[in-house]
Amino acid sequence: MNENVPEDPQWMAFRKALERAIGVPLGQYKEPQMKRRLASVMARRGIDNWPNFERAIMADRKLLEDVRDTLTINVSEFWRQPERFVDLQQNWLPRLLAERKTLKIWSAGCSIGCEPYSLAMILTELDPRGAHTILATDVDMPILSRARSGLGYLPAEVRSVPQEIAKKYLAEEPGGTFKVSEDLKRRITFRRQDLLSDPYPRDLDLILCRNVVIYFTDVAKAHIYDGFAKALRPGGLLFIGGSEMIMRSGDLGFKTAGTSLYQRAA
Repeated sequence: MNENVPEDPQWMAFRKALERAIGVPLGQYKEPQMKRRLASVMARRGIDNWPNFERAIMADRKLLEDVRDTLTINVSEFWRQPERFVDLQQNWLPRLLAERKTLKIWSAGCSIGCEPYSLAMILTELDPRGAHTILATDVDMPILSRARSGLGYLPAEVRSVPQEIAKKYLAEEPGGTFKVSEDLKRRITFRRQDLLSDPYPRDLDLILCRNVVIYFTDVAKAHIYDGFAKALRPGGLLFIGGSEMIMRSGDLGFKTAGTSLYQRAA
């Protein structure tokens, strides 16, 4: 943004009100993209300015939820890009298990839980008795609550799970949605985490953060990737989204390990 252009007071007032309402800090998002997403919601509702939009979301809880989902990109599915999870199952997780008996894994920006549950399925298949820890975090408390419940997954969200694995860990609910098994739920710890302000865990073997920081500012991205590098043990892996890339990854101590994979140098 041009520093000589004054801030729009109506926009700033709206943004502060929205942050309070959804409990999600918005400073890390690229402002032009954030405004474009909000403008699309406004257009669908016939709202023509920020003050009217603020009044509308405060009076309509469903609209507020739609806005929150629009901004926090809570779009996910189990085994998203299945070939990447097959690679984890067949190659990378066995290597990590050969190095450490008990793995420490973090799903950062876990959204509705598809990613950590997918990982728990794979780990249980590879090492049924293992006492591995999977931490799943997100900044959005309502979405985190849904992830923790393990309920209400749509057919489109579970379509990529291999059939033999789906039979073990997913059950169809009345109404055609799916729930994960209680055993799988017990393998994951869900917790709220702001990637820009909260401390990161340490000595991790694997971090998954896929399609989370793509809309963040460059400053926010640099902070997050530096934090991930410090959170991983030497040889630990960072698994990111297919459309994401870490610029100057070597400066952070990473080396490219494969498609969407970076490894902290020993």
